Amino acid sequence: MDVRDKLAVLADAAKYDASCASSGSKKTRVGSQIGSTEGMGICHSYTPDGRCISLLKILRRVYYSAYSPIPHADARLPGLAPPLVREHRLYQADWLIRFYGFDANEIVAEADQNLSLSIDPKLAWALANRHFFPVDVNRASREELLRVPGIGVRNVKRILEIRAYKSLRLADLKKLKVAWNRTKLFVVTADHNPSLVSLDTADLYGKAKPKNQQLMLFDTSLSALTGEV
Repeated sequence: MDVRDKLAVLADAAKYDASCASSGSKKTRVGSQIGSTEGMGICHSYTPDGRCISLLKILRRVYYSAYSPIPHADARLPGLAPPLVREHRLYQADWLIRFYGFDANEIVAEADQNLSLSIDPKLAWALANRHFFPVDVNRASREELLRVPGIGVRNVKRILEIRAYKSLRLADLKKLKVAWNRTKLFVVTADHNPSLVSLDTADLYGKAKPKNQQLMLFDTSLSALTGEV
């Protein structure tokens, strides 16, 4: 992406109150004469998720600053804070782009350009790209394994190491503590996987969607530290 394209994205982001700041680095990138442009961006509550994800194309990190209501605020401001899960989804999208090989254009957004609050962006991509699945855990490449819902970067590394000595079965994946309720719908193992029959059914979304539960701060921080999606 050249400088003009970067400036166009940043100018458009400014319309949605998305601020961008330099990283403070004095070093320039190879072949660049304009210093470090890979700083950080802060997406505010009024910014559509799609715009935050676009910023990830040109910035090193994008942080989401959730709106917090204050007493006696302007009546034009919303009275409720955005749900915590929205912030969580944006950070998951960040992980997918930085560590899972996803492109910003692959992050599936809703019609209003916001990420789904009911399912994570990796699962949303899988549901929109069923032709990619099932993935054979004993033959797939690292890049293909990273696309499987419920299998994180660390477990992809473990799978590649284990299958050098043996073929993985359902029990092996469960021992690795992958998010089995999601993973089982998208993988082929050395033994029979009865859940695969759901891959081509109309109710796959209902089977893959996690049970409704309150997202605790502990869960959010753990995901942010591990990067497991």
